[in-house]
Amino acid sequence: MNNTDKEQWFWNIIANAKEDRELLRTILMEFSKDNIVAFQEIFVDLAAELQCEPFTDYIEESEDGVEDVSHWVVSKGRTYYEKILKHPELIPYSIKGNDSDTILYGIADEVCLDKYNDVTGIY
Repeated sequence: MNNTDKEQWFWNIIANAKEDRELLRTILMEFSKDNIVAFQEIFVDLAAELQCEPFTDYIEESEDGVEDVSHWVVSKGRTYYEKILKHPELIPYSIKGNDSDTILYGIADEVCLDKYNDVTGIY
């Protein structure tokens, strides 16, 4: 798979998970360890794009805040992610309350640990 195909594969999984951590867990449980690791790599890479200027100009000034917001944006799906890339001023200042329940980051690592007794090693 080339990078474009991998990214499309990733976004399809995110769309199918529908911002539901348990649904994503069920989807990822069917995957090989290599595919779980690939999913985690793409998630982290996409989130990292939002963890620098100009995005951080609009996000709560804490490392956890920046990570939570970037993970939440990726979890919302491709359309929202691309909207934020084009309009950094629209990125949320922080993620609080129930919104944090829709952050899909970390599920791949949990599934890898549960299924293969090993973590992805990608953070």
